[in-house]
Amino acid sequence: MSTNINMIRISTKLHELYDGQLDMSDIKENDTQNRQFETRSLAALALMIKSGIDVASSCLHITDGYHDMGIDAIYLDEKQKQLFVVQSKWRDDGKGAVSQDEMHTFVEGIKRIINFDTEGANSKILAKKSDMELALTQIGYQIHAVFIHTGNTKLTDYASRPLNELLNSTNDDVDTLIVFDEILYQDVYAYLAQGQDNDEITLDDVILSNWGKIDSPFTAYYGTISAAAIGGWYREYGNRLFAKNIRFYKGNTDVNEGIKRVLLQEPENFYYYNNGIKLLCKSIHRKAKDSTTNVTGLFMLEGVSLVNGAQTAGSIGAVFMENQEQVAKANVMVQIIDMSQASDEAATQITKLSNTQNRIENRDFASLDPTQEKIRQELSFSHFSYLYKGGDKITDPDTQVTFDEAIVSLACLNEDLAYATLAKRNVGALSDDITKAPYKVLMNAGTNSFELLNSVIIVRYVDKALQLKKETLTGRERLVTIHGNRFVAFCVLQKLKAMKGFSNSVLSSEELQRYVKKLVDELIAPITLAMNEMYSESYPANIFKNATKCKAILERMDIENTIES
Repeated sequence: MSTNINMIRISTKLHELYDGQLDMSDIKENDTQNRQFETRSLAALALMIKSGIDVASSCLHITDGYHDMGIDAIYLDEKQKQLFVVQSKWRDDGKGAVSQDEMHTFVEGIKRIINFDTEGANSKILAKKSDMELALTQIGYQIHAVFIHTGNTKLTDYASRPLNELLNSTNDDVDTLIVFDEILYQDVYAYLAQGQDNDEITLDDVILSNWGKIDSPFTAYYGTISAAAIGGWYREYGNRLFAKNIRFYKGNTDVNEGIKRVLLQEPENFYYYNNGIKLLCKSIHRKAKDSTTNVTGLFMLEGVSLVNGAQTAGSIGAVFMENQEQVAKANVMVQIIDMSQASDEAATQITKLSNTQNRIENRDFASLDPTQEKIRQELSFSHFSYLYKGGDKITDPDTQVTFDEAIVSLACLNEDLAYATLAKRNVGALSDDITKAPYKVLMNAGTNSFELLNSVIIVRYVDKALQLKKETLTGRERLVTIHGNRFVAFCVLQKLKAMKGFSNSVLSSEELQRYVKKLVDELIAPITLAMNEMYSESYPANIFKNATKCKAILERMDIENTIES
């Protein structure tokens, strides 16, 4: 038994929470059962701390055991779009730090997950394959790596080398695929000491400027607040601020990078460019000090959750860590709602509808371009409807084409691979400004409606062929069929656009489907080979969003000799 009194308390509390809940059936009596129990209970606790699930649920996601790939728990949070991957280490004395060997083992396990390599893994890991695939294939998901241990020293620069190499090879300026958190002995103790109801956030001395009040049906205040205040909240509470939101801060997305740029370059205009944030509170108290007029108001907020504006708050927090002075120059619109007299259903409804209101998309601006109506008229002669206005829904793919399909297909048709790569990295950027490139390069008065239609049909067949091919492959070849779809479509279109009739007729669907399947079958292996030779340590999702890397792979493949005529 540990001589550290606080470690004894931690162990006792873990047994109170998890005895009879954790599956220990695979541990034989002659094994160190108590140590395995403590390791597994720590992993489950990490899920509770970081995702907010309860004791019983956390126990269902433990993968610790023989052949666990160095991963002790895996949990897919579809609400927050995060795949939690946990490693846990128990230290009896409450001292020490994560070693480089321990971090290396954890990192290798994460690499196997992102490469979808589960060969030889235990049944608990294999049961998580569908969760892994969903997180790896769907847009917006992140891997949230968590190392929990009962040492008292933070990860050192030396020990973090394997982790930093992984983060540098998978994350980029466009997308943050992996985020990492470390939970130490003192964090475990604090969480257990506070109990499981430690989600309450109280914000005192919150200053609103030019504020107003609404009395019915719920009391609410609105006004402006210094961005520096929000940065301070995020620094102290992190994702706990968003406990009731439908999403956490997603890191380096294009939208968030745009928010950061405004903070750094035009902080005085941030209020005008940004939609602001919304807070739900269990109670709001307005203080007399500094609140005699509506110019400024001083408030205390209890039971706070930020239910709209997570990306704004997170981006402000990220810049605040590096440049507090610049953030202090910006103001943010804020709504604060007192839910003390409201039902749980009302709070849920406010959260849901605050995050699902209709947005004006780039395609809505593109609908103003006369070129779109010209394309619609021309496609009608081929008995196809062209859906290019907001709200249009495709109901019959055999006779309908959407604007989104059209612009992606034209990007893949263009001989410059950079456009297909942009379609993968940020499809909205293709129509970001209808007065200039890339939109004007892809859609203009000279756009050939036959080429557009044939390209759309081909890209559809590419996607279908890749979906079928995916089921026959494993590892990085499988990831190519998922993340390399626009690259493959580019390669196929560069070959098929030379077909007779491509520019002046609607090609036979049966003929196209046969050619596409043949080409896709021929492309996957050489793409994977070139990718592995040049970028073996990079994650495929990021490779296919990088124009330079895609062009290098294309050159290495020598596409003319790769694909048979």
